[in-house]
Amino acid sequence: MRHLISFVLFSVFSFANASSLEVGQVWAYKARPGESDSTLTVLKIEQFKDLGQVVHVRIDGIRMRNPVQGNIITDLPHLPFRSAAIERSVTKLIRKSSSVPNYKEGYDTWRKAYDAGHAGAFETDVAATLNAMLGASWQAKD
Repeated sequence: MRHLISFVLFSVFSFANASSLEVGQVWAYKARPGESDSTLTVLKIEQFKDLGQVVHVRIDGIRMRNPVQGNIITDLPHLPFRSAAIERSVTKLIRKSSSVPNYKEGYDTWRKAYDAGHAGAFETDVAATLNAMLGASWQAKD
């Protein structure tokens, strides 16, 4: 019986967290060292059979060196995450806006790759994902 109660409470808690994410929200999150003012903005939320709920976000207030061009990147206009990764990352709702920044180019690129079976959504928290991106093999876009 104790396990059943724990399962029900966990399910209700998980549903409450997932339903608290809304398009237009700007969140503080567990950021990387030196980026404590960094925020994420919820751009779009979609449901997929293979990925579950995907939360598309914009990240602002970061500091990453672009390995291809050498310039400093302070924002990432579009990144797709599974909702659980965002829920583990966010710490405080800062504000809610009725509009979101333009993310069409990044989303369309991702969606084309996803539809072709070449893209998914990040499962790691935001800080870990950004750290992994620093170590990735980057290529210039044609």
